[in-house]
Amino acid sequence: MVASKPQIRSMFATPVCVHFLPVAQEANAELRPLILDKAQADGGARNSEGWRSAADFDVWGGLQAQTLFRVLRDLADSLTATRNGTRVTLDWKITAAAATRQKGEYLERAARPGAFWSGVYYVDDGYQKSDDEALGGECELADPRGVLPAMIAPQFGFRVPNGLTAGQTESIRPQSGMIILHPSWQPRGERRYEGNAQRVVVEFDMAAP
Repeated sequence: MVASKPQIRSMFATPVCVHFLPVAQEANAELRPLILDKAQADGGARNSEGWRSAADFDVWGGLQAQTLFRVLRDLADSLTATRNGTRVTLDWKITAAAATRQKGEYLERAARPGAFWSGVYYVDDGYQKSDDEALGGECELADPRGVLPAMIAPQFGFRVPNGLTAGQTESIRPQSGMIILHPSWQPRGERRYEGNAQRVVVEFDMAAP
């Protein structure tokens, strides 16, 4: 009797969506100066994680903020389902803030309690079209299981897609116009940014009604 081939199933997946705003060029041309003016008006107070506005971007972000929010709602609907698999159309409540980061600044990894989806939109990645990896600033997403998968035998991973980083982090190099959407319970941060140009982003959380 021929032995059957083992069946490997990936369970409890963590979906991370990378998408680009269709009208990014036009939107960013308006959003970048708007956000930089807001930072200057606020006094530009910074810490090691840069400057961050209040969570009122929807109030002063103008038409391009609403364009971004429409795309985010469509994305969230396309990735959300009832427990029987039926696609949903929900009135997502979006809370968003603008942020800027300069050379030497970073974003500590953290989960976002109280929301369902969270993410970041890159108005200006700050790389000035450079591919130099030394510029850092990658978006960093942590295994939501924490260090548990790496505690017993940290030298080993799993021979399945994305199994080698169990208990660790994975990174995505930002690009201007990029949206990164992930479950709010997945910790997200940003590695130390070493570019000379200013990075401009919109960080958001999406709560189901």
